[in-house]
Amino acid sequence: MGERRFEWGGLSADRADYVTAAEALAMLEVLVVAQADLDVVTELRDGAAWARLSRGSRWALVSTPGSRWFSVETDTGHRMQLVDASSSKDQSARLLAVYVDVAEAYVRSDVGPSPGRGLGGSVVTVDVDGREVLLHLPLTRRVRGIFRP
Repeated sequence: MGERRFEWGGLSADRADYVTAAEALAMLEVLVVAQADLDVVTELRDGAAWARLSRGSRWALVSTPGSRWFSVETDTGHRMQLVDASSSKDQSARLLAVYVDVAEAYVRSDVGPSPGRGLGGSVVTVDVDGREVLLHLPLTRRVRGIFRP
């Protein structure tokens, strides 16, 4: 089964500066090499490159189809996402490095969700090289949380 190319909103596939999922996977594999003390799994799935960093039951998943969007999701369901339809190869590499740093910092930390404001939200605050990064629950999970005891 060959690689499926992710197409975003009609952007032409011939744009040489876009990153494919396979290229993103290669970038992720280089970025996670330094995480030797964590369990790391990388793969192509559903047209996106994935890197799952874990330690015990704690995990964070970095995913991207290459260019266009980037995501970190945690075992608690908290996430950080960026949609950037014009990211170049260099920008994509830098963004992936940041998202791997966020995932690594989350997995190594013992921080948990804290109450957020509005719609039953909660936030996880992760320290990444001295900077606070906020991970939020998606709106659908917040709404579900309001109606569940």
